[in-house]
Amino acid sequence: MKRLPYSTDSSLSPAMHEEFLRRASKIPFLGLGLSVDVYSPDVVDLYEELSSQQIPIAYFEIFHAASEALELVRARLPGFPLAYHAEGLWVTQPDWDTAYNSQERIQATACNLRILRAHWVNQECAAKEIAGFRFGTYLPPIFSEASAEVTACQAWNAQLHLDQFEWGPEAYSPLFLLENPPLTYFLLGEMPYAEFFANITTLAPCGLVLDLGHVWTVYRYSGAWRNHCLESFFEAFLDRFPLERVIQIHVAGLDCHPHILTQLASGPHENPPAWIDAHEAPIPDELLALLARVLQEPRLVNLKGIALEVDNKQISLICREMKMVTEMVKHLGNFPAQVPSSATEFQSDTTFPSEKVEPSWETRHELTRQYQDYMALVRGVLSNQVAVSKEWDAPMNEGLQLYATQYLPYEILLWGGDVRMMFPKACEILDERGVSLNRFFEFWFAQPRSSKSDYDFFLLKIDLFVKFLGQVLPGVCSLAKEEAELLTQGYLHASQGASP
Repeated sequence: MKRLPYSTDSSLSPAMHEEFLRRASKIPFLGLGLSVDVYSPDVVDLYEELSSQQIPIAYFEIFHAASEALELVRARLPGFPLAYHAEGLWVTQPDWDTAYNSQERIQATACNLRILRAHWVNQECAAKEIAGFRFGTYLPPIFSEASAEVTACQAWNAQLHLDQFEWGPEAYSPLFLLENPPLTYFLLGEMPYAEFFANITTLAPCGLVLDLGHVWTVYRYSGAWRNHCLESFFEAFLDRFPLERVIQIHVAGLDCHPHILTQLASGPHENPPAWIDAHEAPIPDELLALLARVLQEPRLVNLKGIALEVDNKQISLICREMKMVTEMVKHLGNFPAQVPSSATEFQSDTTFPSEKVEPSWETRHELTRQYQDYMALVRGVLSNQVAVSKEWDAPMNEGLQLYATQYLPYEILLWGGDVRMMFPKACEILDERGVSLNRFFEFWFAQPRSSKSDYDFFLLKIDLFVKFLGQVLPGVCSLAKEEAELLTQGYLHASQGASP
């Protein structure tokens, strides 16, 4: 077997791939489906509209939601194939086993997988909690050898933990997949993006989700566009990415952020738009071209499904795009024309007794330091006091400035819940006292905080805003607590059920 450029032990690769193949062979081919949120749009309404227009749909991949909501979806769509997109399994983080209640999160994931009767669980190879700091959208991992080694080990650990749960007499453990992450204006690390995943798959038998929109963001924010057209970049990417491990392909919208005012600098070649991952936006032609190209790849031998990611997208647009992509893949010879299997059609399985290689203490320590520097870099840009080791000097560029000074404040103050709409009375008093909401943003990143059992950005925002008011205006804290209680109860009530 050809040694991968960044593989730490290529002799492990055949055994890892055989174990992956053993697990992947149990998964039926599904076809073209949608990756959806339970609520936006309502997943049952979406299914019924697709059916009424006679638009074929092979499966849904359901994004993480409360178990009660998933039970309702499963009851409303009996027998319909469902996959699961997890949240909060931060296997990229060196303190995953100790700082994030990992056992509770794995157990909750297993519960949701049983409810949905899913063949796989997809987790973004990224995190929203890093070194004690929380974010609303994914931050990519550090692309380094230590990071790939730790991520591979912890992805395998997650699979082995899933293997220990009871899946029924005819069931097998769902396959753990890692999805290549998006870049939001910047990336850090010396290892090339595609090689990072080649290295992971050398060390672990996990599957992969290939998100083509995320690949486009690498083209844009790694600076590759300065020297290559998209087509040549993608050809080089395909040569290095472990396509044999791809179980699913994602395609979604891309768009410019509506609150980003500064355009990134141009270069000698045509400057691509400052697009970021935007599931509500139309799918650009560039991604459809990438999809057509990758489906011709002879190494794409374990593909089980394609999904358009459509959370927060208008149902009418979803239907138009689904029709378009259905027609497109129909004319591509390498896309397997198999009949989707029932969601309840499982096969028996036994645990593979392969030996797992644990990262050394030195490797984990090095990665911990790298993530601390990562957060110090982001916080340093915010405070204009960057003081990190020289290895991070190169990424101190316009993209990171854009992320830290424009995207991140929007994320904390507006995304996933506008603070002014959440706490109207408390914010009115803050305005009267001349206290800027920017101080809440500063409070958010003032110090690291321990993690809760589950990651929930909305509940976290409620909790931290009350604590912020307790610090800056203690007299307003009781009012904020009243607003927080109403918000929390309404949110929990809504999140426990889908449409009746």
